Amino acid sequence: MNAHRLARILLPAVLAAGALWLGACSDSLPVTPLKPLKSSVATDVVWKSKVGSSENAVLRPVLYKEVLYLATEKGDLMALDPATGKESWRVKTKESFSSGVGVGGDMLFLGNKSGELLAYNLNGGLLWRSQESSELITPPEAADGVVVTRTADGHIIGVNTADGKRRWQLTKPLPALVLRGSSGVTVGRGGALVGLPGGKLLALNLADGNVVWEATLSVPKGATELERVNDVVGAPIVGYQDVCAASYQGKTSCLDVAHGQTIWSKDVASIGPIFADGNKLFVTDDKGDVVALNRMSGTVAWRNDTLEGRYLTPPAVSMDYVVVGDAEGVVHFLARADGVESGRVTTDGSTISQPPVVVGDNLVLVRNRAGKVYAVGPR
Repeated sequence: MNAHRLARILLPAVLAAGALWLGACSDSLPVTPLKPLKSSVATDVVWKSKVGSSENAVLRPVLYKEVLYLATEKGDLMALDPATGKESWRVKTKESFSSGVGVGGDMLFLGNKSGELLAYNLNGGLLWRSQESSELITPPEAADGVVVTRTADGHIIGVNTADGKRRWQLTKPLPALVLRGSSGVTVGRGGALVGLPGGKLLALNLADGNVVWEATLSVPKGATELERVNDVVGAPIVGYQDVCAASYQGKTSCLDVAHGQTIWSKDVASIGPIFADGNKLFVTDDKGDVVALNRMSGTVAWRNDTLEGRYLTPPAVSMDYVVVGDAEGVVHFLARADGVESGRVTTDGSTISQPPVVVGDNLVLVRNRAGKVYAVGPR
């Protein structure tokens, strides 16, 4: 396992003690040159906007009720029209955000570096703040009156969305080294599915935090702590009867959502959140391949290995394409049917480090480390 690759893709990493970070050394790493592409579809930048940097915080953009919500590490919270990039509003909160933006119940949720969970209305007005045990490193998610997130010191917390009061807390021991903000939460239907470091997946009762089941997606391997990093990455994908998730340096698996029993497990390690659409799961693996898996069986439907060494983002899926960004700010459109690259768009050269956000049929939004958002798609 390449330590520099780990630094580039899932930076920063944090020790279980919660205070020590692996430094960003990724900008000096060589990136594999792109091969010439004869595009089968014309793609271009539709609009771009300067929103501000998220730097090392886990501040993903989120599309909610046809509005794009974004935050910056320095405390700006804003809403954009995803069709035009025009700002609807921007609030300078003076917070130092560390995780978010989460949504639920017409509210926005973020964590700050002081260990507070913050709730805002859809116009950026602060509703309440709740002090937790340490910095929040997982984007909060809410349903049925409860918002769930995870702290850097190993607590999973459930808080009332109405007033910010703690409803429950569960503590899980952490490995010696974990990836900051890699694991996510999915809530709904009375439950919370929580990915954890060490390849673990938890199903919790949303009302009281009681454990319904605990499953192991993959077992850490390797001689060093860095080689044994095996966190579940991204929010679990929940279907009617299954829940699917993937781990870094581990596996992609689907489990029975009621009991946590493995339906299938495949040796496809993921560098970030997986994407589900229809009967397929889409994964960017640790080599830089983009892989489509059949959701029912785990068999490989297709694999694109032409972008290895480009340090790709996790994928997003539009009507016709699987879309990834790379370390040099290029957005790649792969045909959804067979994974062949159909088109690409060059932005300003800054690294795209978060999964794209799909708007409408084939318009895709990407955010780069320079603090710009680009809307790209077929002409």
